[in-house]
Amino acid sequence: MCEGKNPMPLATLHEIGLLLNPELNQARLSYARSTAVAEFAGLWEDPSISAEFRQVREADITNRGVGLSLTLPVTGLPALAEKVAECYKQVDYLTMQARERTYLVELDTLRYKVMTTHAKMHLMQHRVKQLAEEQKNATRLHDLGEMEFADFQVICRRLNDGQKELQELEQEHLAQHLEMVKLLGLHPEMRAVEMAGQLPGTIPAAVEMPTQEQLLKHPALLAAMANHDTSEAELQREIRKQYPELEVSPGFEHEDGNSKVGLGVGVRLPLWNRNQQGIAQATAERNIKEYGAVQVWRELMQKNVALSDMQELLRKHCLAEQERVHRLADAEKKQEELYLIGETKLPSVADARQEAYLRRMNYLDCLFKLLSTQVELQYLNPDYIAK
Repeated sequence: MCEGKNPMPLATLHEIGLLLNPELNQARLSYARSTAVAEFAGLWEDPSISAEFRQVREADITNRGVGLSLTLPVTGLPALAEKVAECYKQVDYLTMQARERTYLVELDTLRYKVMTTHAKMHLMQHRVKQLAEEQKNATRLHDLGEMEFADFQVICRRLNDGQKELQELEQEHLAQHLEMVKLLGLHPEMRAVEMAGQLPGTIPAAVEMPTQEQLLKHPALLAAMANHDTSEAELQREIRKQYPELEVSPGFEHEDGNSKVGLGVGVRLPLWNRNQQGIAQATAERNIKEYGAVQVWRELMQKNVALSDMQELLRKHCLAEQERVHRLADAEKKQEELYLIGETKLPSVADARQEAYLRRMNYLDCLFKLLSTQVELQYLNPDYIAK
């Protein structure tokens, strides 16, 4: 169990992290920007108004006129602009979802890392106390000439190494808490925050591997596909730009005492510049986005298989380590019993304690690797919701 007065459960960590993490909030701002842009995309071009005033001095005649020029989007460019903006909005939304799942993987993995460090510190503190007692007894036996110098040196070296390892682990523990505070988006003074929960007492069951149908719903793949749709819409817009737009110019004119109303129609003819450069760039961008979507799908498939295989291998390693831990724990217990009745010496029981201690530490390392792999495999499934 993690230490602390008010340890936070997993649900609280997720709630705080999803709310305060700076990178996630930056992604949300990008989505808010694209949402605002999509709201006003596709508006028509503003009309232009021109006024004319002429004075004929000899005849004391004043001529005046007002003209209006309006472009009618017969090519459908405003509708395409609206479609492009909606595509960008969808990309930002799916990218935000993918980042949230990636963030939860990082947060849950760090949580297990802190728990593993706590368990290691508990074992190491207990072992350092044992080593200090062993050195005290070894010093007395060595002074009495009942212990060889080589055995005495081994026990002293183990104590020094254990104290050094404990200091390094304490530094690592502090760094992990600082990293947790940063990941949650909390104030740096909250570095003493602790998490509720504990490492599983038994080896966890295998996590089911996501199917291909489930991977097709992964936010990262959906974002890549939406990005491709955006490039397709951009290409359609560039193609439409090569077609002529219709301009309508109604006007009013007062000349020589007569009022006149007219209507002008104009068409821009793309004889030379048919937007070939824009079309070429949009086509290349679409091909790049299409290739990127395929690569995301391949990466998801490869990651899925790799994590599943790694999970199977790590479970085997954990089972083997667990068996060794039990075997060495029995050996340590027997040595302790023999030592109490004087049937064995201090170096033998010290060796048994050290072997059992190292094997427990190795098991914790193996268990953390398994848990972190399972976290990635769980969040690879878009249907998975953390409880």
